[in-house]
Amino acid sequence: MTLGRKAPYTEIGITRIPCAHCKRPSVHQWQICANDNRYMGVCLDCDIEINHMVGKFMRLPKRLLTAYAKR
Repeated sequence: MTLGRKAPYTEIGITRIPCAHCKRPSVHQWQICANDNRYMGVCLDCDIEINHMVGKFMRLPKRLLTAYAKR
C-alpha cells in the first residue's frame, strides 16, 4: 500500500487529512520521491522536525535551522 496521493492537496484539503507521522491535523505537505513522489500531509511540528533532519543532513548552518523553527 502506498500512502499519499499524486496531486498536491489544496489549502483547505490539506487540513482535512491527518499528519502522516503523528495523526494531528496537517498544515503542510511533503512530496517524497521514495514514496513514488506522492504528497503526504504533515503537521507544523513534524514539518519543523523534517526540515531540521534534512538541514542537518545538508549541513546547513544551525542559525538557519533555529530561525526556521521559530517561524
